[in-house]
Amino acid sequence: MNEIENCYFCGKPASTKDHVPSKNLLEKPYPKNLLTIPACLKCNQSFSLDEEYFLNVLTTLSESPTLIARTEPGGSVYKSRNRSTKLYERLLKSIIQKNDGRTYFHAEVARLKKTIEKNAFGLYCHKYGKIPMLNAFECVGFYPFNAEETRPIEIIMLTHNEKFKLKKWTHLQENVFSYIVVRDWRRNNQLTMIFDIHNTAWCVIKIPFPSSDKRTKRKVQGQYKLKVEGQYQLFENKQSL
Repeated sequence: MNEIENCYFCGKPASTKDHVPSKNLLEKPYPKNLLTIPACLKCNQSFSLDEEYFLNVLTTLSESPTLIARTEPGGSVYKSRNRSTKLYERLLKSIIQKNDGRTYFHAEVARLKKTIEKNAFGLYCHKYGKIPMLNAFECVGFYPFNAEETRPIEIIMLTHNEKFKLKKWTHLQENVFSYIVVRDWRRNNQLTMIFDIHNTAWCVIKIPFPSSDKRTKRKVQGQYKLKVEGQYQLFENKQSL
């Protein structure tokens, strides 16, 4: 891809590089030739707190040893929670006891979606060599499956061919971050991108076709809640899958 010195997010002169996927979602030693896109400092920094929040939510849901290690003394999540007491307080307030005896984790939906869509946007730019509008990407699902399967069967089917053989994923870091782009038969064969992050959760994002340079604008909204303490479930509104 040719070097473009304008910010991919806003079009203003770029002064930094933004990692895609977010560097905090990868593990050391990092893969060679990490993917980046040009960004201005303002846009780059605008994602930082939401990326930190996303990682904290992911570690709350995960049984992955590498993610759990981050919550232990000396780990990056442990340090961030000590550094930002407000973040930790927000996470604690998100855990709610219900009358059914279960514990529910109410994630801040907009913050999760912002991080997921930003990463889908960056990967799209590298894969297709085009720069669409960021709001052409719509996260429609976040499915934790590490402790209990929550992925709908139709989402799993999208990643298999007609003989139910697994399609080829792109592994940016094995067992840490992989993604795939598929034609979604439920939406007239439009494109859907799926992330597999730390074998903990799948993120499902509607993406535009790369054949057109037309920039599209679309508002994204949605709500769901996640059940924790060993069992998790995704609840989506009518705008989601």
